[in-house]
Amino acid sequence: MAGISLKFRLLMALSGATGLTMFILANFYLNAHAEWKLATALLQITANAFVFASWLGGFRQATPRTPTKLLSLIGFVVPCCMASVTFFRVVLPCVIDSISKT
Repeated sequence: MAGISLKFRLLMALSGATGLTMFILANFYLNAHAEWKLATALLQITANAFVFASWLGGFRQATPRTPTKLLSLIGFVVPCCMASVTFFRVVLPCVIDSISKT
């Protein structure tokens, strides 16, 4: 990756794997475990904030007009979309259900 330091590349790889794993857990795997669903969704949104920050750092370091710049741009836009999906699919319904039960 042209122009991105090793520290940022490692952070980008670690954060991307963490964010994707938490997204899969929060949205698909934990459907049977309702008591863990909200906690996992909030952890996933927090992990995606970490993904966003690390990939934004890589974007700022990347050489302009290269595929690396485009890849890191995609890498910090996707976590925003994943966090939005989790918010509307998991967090909002859980909050509405807890409000309607009271």
